[in-house]
Amino acid sequence: MSNALADAAGIDVRRGVQFATPASGPLRLDLYRPATSVDREAGSGPRRAAVALVPGNGWRGVERDSMARYALDLAERGFVCVIPDYRGSDVAPFPAAVRDLKAAVRWIRAASAEIGVDPSRIGAFGHGAGAQLAVLAALTADSEYFSPDPETVGRGVAAANDALSAVVGVAGTYVFEHQPETADLVAFLGGDRESAPGAWTRASPSTYLDGEAEGGTGSRPPTLLLHGEEDAVVPAMASELFYDLLEEHDVPAECVVAADAGRDVHETQRAFTLRWTEGFLDRHLR
Repeated sequence: MSNALADAAGIDVRRGVQFATPASGPLRLDLYRPATSVDREAGSGPRRAAVALVPGNGWRGVERDSMARYALDLAERGFVCVIPDYRGSDVAPFPAAVRDLKAAVRWIRAASAEIGVDPSRIGAFGHGAGAQLAVLAALTADSEYFSPDPETVGRGVAAANDALSAVVGVAGTYVFEHQPETADLVAFLGGDRESAPGAWTRASPSTYLDGEAEGGTGSRPPTLLLHGEEDAVVPAMASELFYDLLEEHDVPAECVVAADAGRDVHETQRAFTLRWTEGFLDRHLR
């Protein structure tokens, strides 16, 4: 996304802000803020809800620019948006990516006064692998197992919590016991079901709905699941199955399947995705 688009929309963009330093190298994020949020630095302006936008790419290396248009769209609608890096399977296997996402959420909370965010109103939006990571992070708030290494983040970030108040998953997979052993998942989890059974269980968001699994904390924020009806990579049934489980466990949830849409429903039907996402976030984060 060009700086001209951001300027025309009145959005302040800060790219490449460092938020963690694991051994593999620094992790950075891009920050998008409505102009009135920037006024916070002068001591005025509203505290806004924030949204962490989590790219997918099969749990491999993150391309922050892939979420730039959504960051601009949601910032235009009054949200402070953050697109964070995380270590992909080409760098470190599970649970590194989840810990990195949680470090980014903690960074938002630790920097909330500076960036004009209400720390009690932080949500997440993810596509594909990013949807799985966002939903897993939402269901494991402040889990000791998934907490970022305090030596890799600042003191304020380490002391902050990583709770999310709402989460949107687009074209994700959330019930790993019914998920085929794809090459991407095997790489992400460090092995197949036989060689890495613990990782398959811990990485599945469905594991934490009862709040009794190791790493579970009982956090179950409102969840919106969006999917393309003709997704040839992860069938829409994956979202529908998880939605049924959320309902069984009394988690506030919505599931919407877009007709005539495939894997990249967030791009081919951006108006549909934005309409549902904005309405959901308005209800749960405003």
